[in-house]
Amino acid sequence: MTQDELIVEIGRLIVADGKATAQPWDRYALIAYYDGSVSKLNGFGYMGDGRGRPATPETFDLEDRLDELREATRVEGKAPWLVCVFRLNRQTGKATVDFEYEHPERWHVTPATASEIAERARPA
Repeated sequence: MTQDELIVEIGRLIVADGKATAQPWDRYALIAYYDGSVSKLNGFGYMGDGRGRPATPETFDLEDRLDELREATRVEGKAPWLVCVFRLNRQTGKATVDFEYEHPERWHVTPATASEIAERARPA
């Protein structure tokens, strides 16, 4: 798949995932964090101006598509991105994707950082 096709497929997988959609949301953010050989997903759903609520998808296909996106967006001679912040707006159908190459710790979700990162990841 091309980069654009992968982005569309990732959005489709999020919207179709029962755990990610267990609670209603109008905007959504997924943080894919890679640390060496370990990857971690954290999702947040947002309604109106409310705080982000944890809503991490559980489909294995999503991780595979993110791995493919990581390779599809790789710049020759450089390491792949370490964090992908994938944002969806249900009303507009728009998806935006940002990549972090140098400071992945900014996006490492822990119990202590979850609220702050959920707010920073909030889609416009």
